[in-house]
Amino acid sequence: MKKIISKLWLHLLILIFKFYGHPRILSYGEKTNKAILKAFGAHIGENVIIRAPIVLNNTLKRYENLIIGDNCVLNGNNYLDLNDRIILEKGVSLGPGVIIMTHNRYNFNPFLEEKLAHTCGKKRVLIKSGAGIKAGALIVHGVTIGENAVVAGNAVVNRDVPDNCFVAGVPAKIIKEIK
Repeated sequence: MKKIISKLWLHLLILIFKFYGHPRILSYGEKTNKAILKAFGAHIGENVIIRAPIVLNNTLKRYENLIIGDNCVLNGNNYLDLNDRIILEKGVSLGPGVIIMTHNRYNFNPFLEEKLAHTCGKKRVLIKSGAGIKAGALIVHGVTIGENAVVAGNAVVNRDVPDNCFVAGVPAKIIKEIK
């Protein structure tokens, strides 16, 4: 009986969101968060854990720009900017408070947007298999994090990270290779 009520609640919730629009903040249980993401276009693999809350920004295309591979873990308080694609390959782990940005603007300030034009725009973020992004890290648009790479807590990653490396700092730099 409890499972039937749970399924009915989930279907009702998704129906409400289809009428009023998809939510920007997912603050439900893991199964409900996954079901909502899938219902609005995200690609979610098997054995994925999505802990609340997750904030989704720039969702004009709903959640179609979000691809999460098998065995990924999002540990809550994550901010995902879906202006462009975010691809989390198999086994990626996002610590609490990780921010992934796929675009950058300077609030339409003409001076800054002219002088810093090379930093403006939107680009996808790719985090390859087995990578671990620790608590509070910021990943900026256009970055690829390599396979089995580790990004330290509170690091700001503004360049690609090679496979099997540990990076830390602001901006993030290679601390050591993981052998």
